[in-house]
Amino acid sequence: MGAATTIATFEPGVYITITDVFTNLRKLARVSESGVSYADLDDEGSTPFPIYQELEPVEAGNILGWGLHIVDSVPEQTEAWRNLVEQLINSGEDVLTYNRAAYWAFHNKTYDFAQAMAAGQKETKAIRAGRNRMDAIISSAGAVQ
Repeated sequence: MGAATTIATFEPGVYITITDVFTNLRKLARVSESGVSYADLDDEGSTPFPIYQELEPVEAGNILGWGLHIVDSVPEQTEAWRNLVEQLINSGEDVLTYNRAAYWAFHNKTYDFAQAMAAGQKETKAIRAGRNRMDAIISSAGAVQ
């Protein structure tokens, strides 16, 4: 981040896609109550990060909006979407992971629970690995390992 880093603002609770600084992947994250930071993990004590413009944040909506879009644009897929969302919510996974699964399904128009959940879990695993790398750097007083 340069000296003129700009913070973006979004509606609290909405999901955004943003570039992960450690993996360089685009990730789905939830905007915090402040509207200027986001959570990328639902882990206890996971610190929210500022929404820097340089990370190209883009509003992604939410599970309700994705469903309404399906109802309006491809109503024949509504039942499959509803069934998937119900399975995701009842899966026991954390909210961010099952929303990543739903977002993947929404974009791929594939409502298979196993495929969607695998995609959501893969993204969460990658984010957690990036966080672990950051924690290692911090714990070693900033020395890159």
